[in-house]
Amino acid sequence: LDHQNIKIGIKNRNEAELMDQLIKMIRDLLEGSNPCFSLEACADKARQHGFVVDANQPACETAKAKAKELVDLLKKEKLSQIKSQLLPLQGKLWYQWCKKDKELTRLQEKGNKSIEHHRSQIETEKKALRRKQLEQAFPLNPLMKSFLGFLQAQPSDTKKYFLQWMKFFMDELSCGRLEELRRDYHKLWTEILRLDTVSDEINDSSIGLEHLLREVGQIYEALELMTSKEDNFAKLPEIAAELMVSGYPVELMDGDASYLPLRWVGAIFDSLIERLGDKRVFVLSVLGIQSSGKSTLLNAMFGLQFNVSAGRCTRGAFMQLIPVGQELQQDLGFDFVLVVDTEGLRAIEMANKQSLNHDKELATFVIGVGNMTVINIFGENPSEMQDVLQIAVQAFLRMKKVHLSPSCLFVHQNVGEATAKEQNMEGQRRLQEKLDEMTRVAAQQEFCDVSSFSDVIGFDVKTHIHYFAHLWEGNPPMAPPNPTYSHNAHTELKLKELKETLLHEVKKKCENLIELQKEQ
Repeated sequence: LDHQNIKIGIKNRNEAELMDQLIKMIRDLLEGSNPCFSLEACADKARQHGFVVDANQPACETAKAKAKELVDLLKKEKLSQIKSQLLPLQGKLWYQWCKKDKELTRLQEKGNKSIEHHRSQIETEKKALRRKQLEQAFPLNPLMKSFLGFLQAQPSDTKKYFLQWMKFFMDELSCGRLEELRRDYHKLWTEILRLDTVSDEINDSSIGLEHLLREVGQIYEALELMTSKEDNFAKLPEIAAELMVSGYPVELMDGDASYLPLRWVGAIFDSLIERLGDKRVFVLSVLGIQSSGKSTLLNAMFGLQFNVSAGRCTRGAFMQLIPVGQELQQDLGFDFVLVVDTEGLRAIEMANKQSLNHDKELATFVIGVGNMTVINIFGENPSEMQDVLQIAVQAFLRMKKVHLSPSCLFVHQNVGEATAKEQNMEGQRRLQEKLDEMTRVAAQQEFCDVSSFSDVIGFDVKTHIHYFAHLWEGNPPMAPPNPTYSHNAHTELKLKELKETLLHEVKKKCENLIELQKEQ
């Protein structure tokens, strides 16, 4: 193509005709060439032209070879059976254990039993489930034994390359089959029983690097029954802590079981404190509808590595640690930002699984864990806006009940004419009215006496609402992302304004926390 000189006249042509001619010209040129290249072929071309290729580094070659070896082990199993056969600690027994542990705090199935008797019975059942887990998982299968051994033995650079290659190979392993299953799902939408079967297979076939790392956490959690833990297993949180220090996202909440493994997460933070010291951390979380661009927004703002791609959504919650530059530490009052990216509200796969309760629990967790929450609103659909706002407001009311005081910023994406000041002012006014309306509705459900959103948290409609232009080219989840989104977000003033507001709110929040600590 680079040897062709192409001239297309635009005189007396409208945009649609010009686009049609461009598409036809590009298609004709592609048909006469071979535009498809593998990564290996690209790397060979680069070497021939004298480029230094990362894949030639010994650490990368070692990591790639090991990743291929492990993925070959995965390929020996049927895709939909990999989790049950090779990752047994996150299967049905784990879901049952999570259900029992949640019941321990809710006590909804107590019946005529006393509280003490019911709690004792639940603890006994939890221990029995853990024993069954241990019987299934130990001794470790070759996959997990090799995966853990490599992470424990290799230097940091090799581990980074290894995780990237594992992520690439595992995504490649499942993407083709998942596309077929999704096509089948859409064909069978009128056949409920077969739909459920396909839906279960989609869930079982969705395998990624996060599942291997989740199994590492489950190995650590399951070993709580063992009186003598091996040193190798006791040091597992150090691996996750090292990954976080190097800038790798680590799972905070299991998206399949909707459960936070407290012992594992607590051990990771203990390891972080040992490694970094007792540092000051500000937690920033994000909440919004599925496929609304939450992960992409965080990545664009902070240069993070949360998974983003059209048609694939975050499940659960992931956390990534960002060090604050020394010049800002003194001004802002903290050393690190812990960014928490979460799965979306109104997820399609949760449609028949008590999605409203799930969304309320997720919002309460996300807002409760964060010092500040970015609430991402996608488009201008009144129904979707109302759902998100009501869930968010209800979560803030619950925080008020337990004397927590998180803050929030609203980011309104996919809004036409996002730079029009008059339209933004009108949008702010409508959003303020909707927030106040949702607050009154939620207050009745939570038995609170408040009449406006400002009664719940400190909120300024002029500075706490931001508008962004389109992220998607079309309607998600199948729409491709706008390729200029991140560039536009940085070059335009929108993202700069959001970050400045965010930092200002963070500074004010930290000052309030310091004053509160002094009073106590």
